[in-house]
This record gives sequence, C-alpha cells and structure tokens, in this order.
Amino acid sequence: MTTDAAGLRERKRLRTRRDLQTAAIRLMREQGYAETTVEQIADAAEVSPRTFFRYFPTKDAVLLTDLQDDAIAQMLATAPADLDIIDAYRAAVETAFLSLTDEQWETERERMRLVISTPELGVTAMLPRAMRPLTDAVAFVARRMSLPADDPRPQVYGAMLVAATAGAAVVLLQRFATEDVDREELFAAVDLGLQILREPFPTGLPASRE
Repeated sequence: MTTDAAGLRERKRLRTRRDLQTAAIRLMREQGYAETTVEQIADAAEVSPRTFFRYFPTKDAVLLTDLQDDAIAQMLATAPADLDIIDAYRAAVETAFLSLTDEQWETERERMRLVISTPELGVTAMLPRAMRPLTDAVAFVARRMSLPADDPRPQVYGAMLVAATAGAAVVLLQRFATEDVDREELFAAVDLGLQILREPFPTGLPASRE
C-alpha cells in the first residue's frame, strides 16, 4: 500500500469513528444513554451495527473514548526529530485540540458532560475516590510552597507526584491478575518513579557530535 493510500485509509477510519461518536452523543443527549441502542447509533451514522463494533467494542466505549488520543498518537509517531520531548508533546496536544472545528469542540464538551453525568457509567461515583490522591498531593505541595491550592504550580507539581508513582507502578497492574506481587516490589516501582521525577527531563534529541 502506498503512503498516500495508507493516509487516506487512516483519515477515513478516523472520520468514521468521529461520525459514530457524534451520532451517539446527539442521540444520548436527546433520549438518554440507556434508551440509545447501538443499532440507532449505527443507523444515524449511516453504517451497519457490525461496522460500529469494528470501531468501538461496546456502547459505553463510544462515549468514553477520547478521539483526540488518536490524533495525538499519530502526531507523536511522526514528530520531527529536532523537537525535544516536551516540545513535541506540546505541539501534538495543541494541534489535536486547536484543529477541532467549533462544532467538533462542542461535541467533545458534550461528550465530557455525558461521561460525568451518566449514572450507568459510574464515573460520578468513582471520581471523588480517583481524585483523592491528586487532591491530597496538591494540598501538600501548596502547604510546602506557602501557596494557595488553586495556584497552578501546586496543581502541576501535585499531578506530577501522583503521575510519577502511578506511572511507574502501572506496569505491574497486568500481573496482579495472574501473579503474586509483593509490597516491596510495588514500592520499588513507586520509588523508581519518584527518583526519575528528580532527574532533569530528557530532551530526547540526538547527542551532538564533536
């Protein structure tokens, strides 16, 4: 397959995913999550239910999927080598969101509202528990820096603390179902994440040659 053909196929795939999600969000907003069926979503997007399941495994997935993730991943895969890691990531996120049309952005905002407000998804009940580590970390950093908790710096640094520990430990999660993971191993992963956080962020640029 040529590069142009592959690019066209990928754009068509992304367009179909967006059409399905847009149709689902409109129907769920109009008639409710429980009352909206996969068949209705597929019909509104002018595809078959079988096609729906090629793009989304379940009805809740069409609502929980952030389509900007696809765009960001694609841009990161083709990021220029002369951009360092932070600049490349920032550019990908900026492009993914700022390239949305006003209509697409309104659809994304409605998706987020539905995710939070749909009882069947259980996000509303789960959110306070999921946010607890971040809330505590932000308050701790704010106290240590003598800054109000709504200052952006404690929020960013608190998020970095939580992400560093969770990110290092997440590699162990898939093992919990089949293996015994002891506390020492889990803490070692968390400790590694915090050690990495102390290091300067790598640029990811090729080393200069003398």
